[in-house]
Amino acid sequence: MSAPGFFLIAVATGWLFTRKAKITESPNQSSPSRHSNIRMVTVSAISFFLGLQFSHLKELLHTDSNGGGLIHRGATEYMSWAPDDVEQAERRNRGMRRRRKQTQSIAVKKKKVKALPRYHDSNYTKDNFEPLPWSLPKPSPTRYQTSEEFMADYIALKRKHNIPLPWEQEKYREDKVTLPRPIIGLNFPKSATLTMTDYFSCGGITSIHTTTQDGRIGICMMENHLADKPPMEGCNTHKNKKEKTEPKPIEVIFDIGLQGPPCYYASVHDGGLENIAKHYPEGTIMLVTRNATKWFKSFEGWGEILKQWKKSCGFDGSLDGEGMEYWSNSYRSSRNKKQYWIDFYEAHTQKIREFALQHLSLTYVEVELENEKMAEQLEQYTGVKQACVQVCHPGPFW
Repeated sequence: MSAPGFFLIAVATGWLFTRKAKITESPNQSSPSRHSNIRMVTVSAISFFLGLQFSHLKELLHTDSNGGGLIHRGATEYMSWAPDDVEQAERRNRGMRRRRKQTQSIAVKKKKVKALPRYHDSNYTKDNFEPLPWSLPKPSPTRYQTSEEFMADYIALKRKHNIPLPWEQEKYREDKVTLPRPIIGLNFPKSATLTMTDYFSCGGITSIHTTTQDGRIGICMMENHLADKPPMEGCNTHKNKKEKTEPKPIEVIFDIGLQGPPCYYASVHDGGLENIAKHYPEGTIMLVTRNATKWFKSFEGWGEILKQWKKSCGFDGSLDGEGMEYWSNSYRSSRNKKQYWIDFYEAHTQKIREFALQHLSLTYVEVELENEKMAEQLEQYTGVKQACVQVCHPGPFW
């Protein structure tokens, strides 16, 4: 019982005794009437009830000093007059429901976090990835041919060995693209990789740039190369998120290199081109070349790719191994390094050309980006309309 309850009882009891004393002091007065007895009983009952309930009423009605209201902040509005144990139980239930909702909300958010694709560069770091051996040839006359000149020599060699050109074969004339699949683009970054991806998509076949839903194409090709598997095994299908259809086989891939870690370019690292020819002996390899000086101007200002080529790939000749002495000396002797990377780019073109001449079962197509007849030549080789060659601006220095 609260202090105010005791106070009320004391007042009521004092009043009753005072009343009794007055009656006792008047001997001539008759005994208390029946109404007086009822009054005494009623007052006693009221004071006792108030003493028991005063604490609860004060809890419910006292002013909230922080909010300025008359209702206690923690009270349940629709149960203001319920007994304490009922209201407290309801508060506990509401708290449990609120915590349960918060837990469910957190669980839903966690479910929305997508798992990383199979071929993701987070699996590789500079600590667990050693640069792979690579090689590029020393200069030869093939390096200095234009794309148009080299393709004339290549076509003549195919005809000499009675190897039919696919764009002249009847079986390809009704196809959307007159080239054997897969078509693997070997362009370096900043050499129209996206332009060519869009070109073949415009032609109506599945053409992919850089990644699929399985992850980076370059990582997939690297792991398959090291495991002696077909280059596109495990990353050879694509599902369009906007269309509710089954995954489609990938027919064209571009931008397949990695600057690291891990660093991998099938056309630079040892055995990469051989792995393509081994598993796709009748496939197509393709190259779009640029003026090497213009390429370097665009390339060196594109993020930190040049830094990674030196740090993660060792393309500055810093690796040990056969053939590295030539490139190491060339890099050290180059005053502004610009000429080194121009030579590197042209040696890459030379390597692919020489490989194509040695593997005639493959189909090789090369065009030059700055050539005014590029779209016309592409239509001749691929059967895709010239209008599908879009204007491309892959960077601020294009």
